[in-house]
Amino acid sequence: MGSSKNWFRLPFVYRPRAERRESPALAVFHWDGPTPRQSHVANISSSGAYLLTSKHWEVGEVLSLSLQRSGALETANQRHFTVQAKTIRRDREGVGVKFLMPRGADLCLWRSAIKTSVPQTEPEDVVREFRLAAAIAFIQRISPAAIEQAKLLMRRGLSNFRLESAIEIAMHADRLLALESKGERLQADPAVVLRILEDGSWAETDWIQHYWAGVLATSCAAAEPSQSDLRFVPLLSQMTTIQARIFSGSCQFSDKSIDRNGRVHAHPLTCSAERLVQIAHTHDRVHIERDIQHLAELGLIEKSMKWKFFSLLDQAVITPTSTSLELYARCHGHRRAVEEFFAECPVAHAVAAD
Repeated sequence: MGSSKNWFRLPFVYRPRAERRESPALAVFHWDGPTPRQSHVANISSSGAYLLTSKHWEVGEVLSLSLQRSGALETANQRHFTVQAKTIRRDREGVGVKFLMPRGADLCLWRSAIKTSVPQTEPEDVVREFRLAAAIAFIQRISPAAIEQAKLLMRRGLSNFRLESAIEIAMHADRLLALESKGERLQADPAVVLRILEDGSWAETDWIQHYWAGVLATSCAAAEPSQSDLRFVPLLSQMTTIQARIFSGSCQFSDKSIDRNGRVHAHPLTCSAERLVQIAHTHDRVHIERDIQHLAELGLIEKSMKWKFFSLLDQAVITPTSTSLELYARCHGHRRAVEEFFAECPVAHAVAAD
């Protein structure tokens, strides 16, 4: 009898079931061999979902599911999220699955980071929350000391547009590190991580977001993380989209040589006005002149004579500096010596477009 009384005194912890809601247009894609198959999501919570499907998955089977709005298979990163899930039950209409999120993922469906009184049940809202949770998990992995400030920034401090940019930066950096040996063990300085997320969140296009991701990924190291990588942040943050195109073009199209000491040097690069218009994606030559001068002031293009009435000239010099070449390599996720990047890829990646 005494043992029974002791049993009733055991502490009981109540864990409420994660709130489930319907998102009528939400679907998942799974692959049946090379063919993608679509299934409707009957309801979903932060822990799992119930899928309407005739697919006979075994209980305990691990699946790769791509969440998105029902319709054609999405390819844009912002419009879908691939999550690992384990089947936990099956009936005649479908299967229940449990999400297998990365360690540290702070998945909070129905508790939106967006300030609104409207329930966030649209497929895009669900996908954004999954992406945000994965981004937060990545930040916690590479810089545990930065996680609380990063959560505050990403859940409360950024607009919709800037949040999407910050998420893409983190997730692309995660993909870059996944390609490296022992990439999951690398760490970054918290000040560098937070500055990249905040400044990089202003990036207007995905290719510039990926430049920020490259700098973030290469800021991670196996040794004690350093704030030395902060020197690249103001360079990227002070570039507009057009200036970033000119910076990229100068690094791509300049001829380079490696001296006997292994250092890479760019040869003088002279571009015609027509070529500069193609690189910058603008016909405003006065604008291009001002952007070249700005890049020279940042130390990314070798200073040349001041152009007067550039619209009347037929060429300009845009030779990249050694700092520019190093930044360009880092933007592409290259962490080793800059000369190795250009030796492996003499004609580097094409200038990004809109």
